[in-house]
Amino acid sequence: MKYLLIVDAALFALTATLAMVLGVVCLMYVFHTGLSSRVGAEMPTVITATLAFSVIAACVGVAFWSLLRERPWRWWAQGGGVLGLGLGSAFLYTLFTSG
Repeated sequence: MKYLLIVDAALFALTATLAMVLGVVCLMYVFHTGLSSRVGAEMPTVITATLAFSVIAACVGVAFWSLLRERPWRWWAQGGGVLGLGLGSAFLYTLFTSG
């Protein structure tokens, strides 16, 4: 179970970091929207990706926390984390490959 805890921690750290970095990118886009029309056109995609990574981080974070604290519902949370990771990855794949 220790290996699963390490995998959960790594996934949570990576997705949460990416969500925070994309949040900063969103803030930069807000302040620089008038400089280029391309920045304004990419803004919805960046916001959508930020929200997707935030949801994935939340799912994996709950799974990590429940496993760390040995909650009785930890295996349901692990299933939710895997489901969130899979659906989020599929959503992000379609977001970045369409268009």
